[in-house]
Amino acid sequence: MHRALVNTATSWRRRRSWHERPVDRLPEGAVQDTGYDDEVLQALLALPPRQRAVVVLRHYADQTEQQVASLMGCSVGTVKSQHAKAVARLREVLAPTVGDRS
Repeated sequence: MHRALVNTATSWRRRRSWHERPVDRLPEGAVQDTGYDDEVLQALLALPPRQRAVVVLRHYADQTEQQVASLMGCSVGTVKSQHAKAVARLREVLAPTVGDRS
């Protein structure tokens, strides 16, 4: 299942026969009862596909760096660098909203 998630997230552009395309906003039913904030989802959608895949696999699917590297077919160093870039971007985007919630 995880391999399918990674393949879909990272290679949809290469598949000419695929007719579905990512959208800017998820349908309401897709996020129902997940507990995720709309701002977090929007921030995740703004990440490049590989960074988004790393974040989802590391934090949502609770995979190790080695497992993510194996699933994505890359090195552990690539997973680490993509994760660092993604987390930095998420902090940049979400930091202004964190103070508003207190």
